[in-house]
Amino acid sequence: MTDLQQRIYRAQCLGNVEPIEHMVPYPNLRALVDGQNVKYGKKMVYADLGLSSDKVYRLAQQTANWLISEGIKPKDRILMDKLTFPQCEILAFGIWTLGGSLILTGDDDLIGAEKATAPALTITTKTDYFEKIKAFPEYHDPTFKPLLQHEAMVFWDKGIGYRLSHYNLLVNANGIQHAIDLFENQTYCVNMDPNSTAWVILQTMLPLYTGAPLTSVNPNLRIGIPGQYKNMDYCVRFDWDQLKETNPPSLYACNENTGFLAINQQPIHLTEMDDANIPKQISGHSVMMGYTDNKRNDKFFKNGGLIIH
Repeated sequence: MTDLQQRIYRAQCLGNVEPIEHMVPYPNLRALVDGQNVKYGKKMVYADLGLSSDKVYRLAQQTANWLISEGIKPKDRILMDKLTFPQCEILAFGIWTLGGSLILTGDDDLIGAEKATAPALTITTKTDYFEKIKAFPEYHDPTFKPLLQHEAMVFWDKGIGYRLSHYNLLVNANGIQHAIDLFENQTYCVNMDPNSTAWVILQTMLPLYTGAPLTSVNPNLRIGIPGQYKNMDYCVRFDWDQLKETNPPSLYACNENTGFLAINQQPIHLTEMDDANIPKQISGHSVMMGYTDNKRNDKFFKNGGLIIH
């Protein structure tokens, strides 16, 4: 390891606990959609649209096969525009089924993202993606199975690229699941635009990871941004300068910590902050792989942690 790689790795440790594979139940994100299909089968994932676990699985397989027909290879990056629900969610799992990496933008800067991240393909709203995959087989035989430490996603926002691993995303989803007590015997509602790492955790991964269907019809839990719902159970806060105890509880978003940093002033599982009120440095298993720019990595990965700003 180089000195910088060692500093990043130390920041991803929680004290003496290293980010090791057995702490999550899946070896990669492809295994998440595969495993939940085996476990839940006909159970709804996106209930309002009648999309069950096995249907999501089949669409993801078709997506992977279509991507191959477009010349995409495992480890390639694929840039995704804001497609209509649930195309982005399915596309993400199709990319991970192939073994590729998803690029998501927070500010619609597709040109900046293309220049900085060099995607092999950009999928825009004009692609008519769901129509294109119809002709492809519903089974994909992978030639590459990514490891947990491999890149699964790049989030591009305001000129900054955040690299996230399969492990980062799975650990953060696990932390949020236990923070909000969401399990397979419940339902929940969230309706976010596909322009944040919080969307990936809450709207793409969590329905499969927890087995709790996403629905707008009498959900057990409602999660939204401030003012979105009258009776919210949890409020997602993107813009914050300090952590507060709120009612309903706040889920504080943090790109450097993959998706979420804390619920109120309590860090999510396997995350550590230097201060419960105004955290300036974090460490733990959700700490990202690093920025796409190594100059930023060198500046902010210091003293066994990652400086957030």
